[in-house]
Amino acid sequence: MQKEAEYIVSYKGLREGKHTFAFTVNRDFFSLIEESLYNDGDVRVNVCLNKGMRMLVFDFDIKGIVASVCDNCLEPINVPVSCQNTLYIKFGDEYDEPAEDIIILPHEEYKFDLKQVIYELIVTSLPMRHLHPTRNDGTTGCNPEMVEKLNEYKINKPHAGSEQTSDPRWDELKKLIDKKG
Repeated sequence: MQKEAEYIVSYKGLREGKHTFAFTVNRDFFSLIEESLYNDGDVRVNVCLNKGMRMLVFDFDIKGIVASVCDNCLEPINVPVSCQNTLYIKFGDEYDEPAEDIIILPHEEYKFDLKQVIYELIVTSLPMRHLHPTRNDGTTGCNPEMVEKLNEYKINKPHAGSEQTSDPRWDELKKLIDKKG
């Protein structure tokens, strides 16, 4: 079981220059995140910390899969995740986040917890929709029974009894466009 301390980087004791860290994101990691959208995965996170006198630069390289649910058929699916990102940490009087990739830490801080940053990078790099990939023959990889059920409820044409009438104001505007062209 992973502990929260595994994601904390104590930078005060490190000499200036580059330092590398490797983290694993899996079920234990997601259990550490309060109100996590995901429960499992297999993601490798490599972090290169470039420590300077006045600034820390974290370069993230994230690759792996996150367990999710297909948005079409509700079957389990592994969604690939891959991203590279940079986080700049500067020092000031109080904590602040002036931009999405800049954090200001108080001068007296000596460590930084990467857990939330790693989680946010993973979640924001996932596609909006989680779908099974299309097979070579062009069919969907979704559960065929669920696809059939969805097609039963698919609306391709107007409901019976509803009339398609156009708005007369738009019709007049279309006439003007046709005359100009």
